[in-house]
Amino acid sequence: MSKSIRIAERVRHHRRWGHWGSCALIALLGAGSARAADPATEPASGAENPNASLDLARSVAVTGREAFNAGDYETALALFRRAYTLYPAPTVVLYEARTLDKMGLMLEAIEAYMRTAQIGVASDAPEQFAEAIAAARQEERALRARVPTLTLRVDGVSLNDPNLKIAVNGRAIGAAQIGQAQRLNPGTYRISGSISAERSDQANVVLSEGQNAAVVLHLAAPSPTPPPPVISRNVEPLDEPGPAHNSLRTYAYVAGGVGLTGIGAGLVTGLMATSSHKKAEQECPDHFCDPAGAGPDAVDDFHSMRTVSTVCYGVGVAGLATGVVLWLLSPDAPAAQAQGLAPWVDARHVGMQGAF
Repeated sequence: MSKSIRIAERVRHHRRWGHWGSCALIALLGAGSARAADPATEPASGAENPNASLDLARSVAVTGREAFNAGDYETALALFRRAYTLYPAPTVVLYEARTLDKMGLMLEAIEAYMRTAQIGVASDAPEQFAEAIAAARQEERALRARVPTLTLRVDGVSLNDPNLKIAVNGRAIGAAQIGQAQRLNPGTYRISGSISAERSDQANVVLSEGQNAAVVLHLAAPSPTPPPPVISRNVEPLDEPGPAHNSLRTYAYVAGGVGLTGIGAGLVTGLMATSSHKKAEQECPDHFCDPAGAGPDAVDDFHSMRTVSTVCYGVGVAGLATGVVLWLLSPDAPAAQAQGLAPWVDARHVGMQGAF
């Protein structure tokens, strides 16, 4: 089967397309007068056999439309561009622009729309050509409104600094573009800026359709490290009392409490001993006690209470002395108070003596 027969069969296979774009692709070479009337629409190749080039361009364009409908935009883009080299019809470029838009290449799609609108056609060209040009102009305006923008700013540095370097995804950005909104395709961008190795910054931004984003790079010189604080030699830090020193005051209070309790008990038993002594003197005149009377018991009570009182006094004095020593050893007690202090006690009194 010859090449021309295969192309003719493929054309017949696609005659069922209902969309006007499909009809436009099939009709891109539908009138020989259109080729002859406008040099701008002359086929790019196959001048010796124009019909073969027209049939081939039609077949490639129809296959590209199939790939476009299937979502295979990379294949569709390659086929539409190939068909355009065979015959620069506005219907083919229109679909090239639409394919680029589907691929997220909005800026490239705008350029393709502009090429579509700039194609000149003869007055007797197929009606689909004029419709494609009108559609390209309308779709271009709508697409421009969807293109995201990115505005870059820097602080801490002059834009005239020759060491200033700004890049977006590795592409250098001139100082004149700083502060100006730049149209970019949707996607992820890495922005970096530097003055030196110590003064650099970077940021990542994801642009979506219609978004207007702004990024500020901070390139200010780092602040100098402050000097360490100077401590005067005349100022000595206070030592915090440790747990052992803090407990001395508590032990002093406990010992003092024991001492006071002992002295109190000594006073009480001393009074009881005095009472028993008086009773014994009454019951035992001239130191003679009637065995059948209360004198012997009074004498025994006197001796017992006197012994108990003496012991209590001793415990009390020891407790007070221990408490005083511990209190003086605690860190909060003035050193001057430790000089000349001593407890004293007699048969009827107890206290502290010394210099304060």
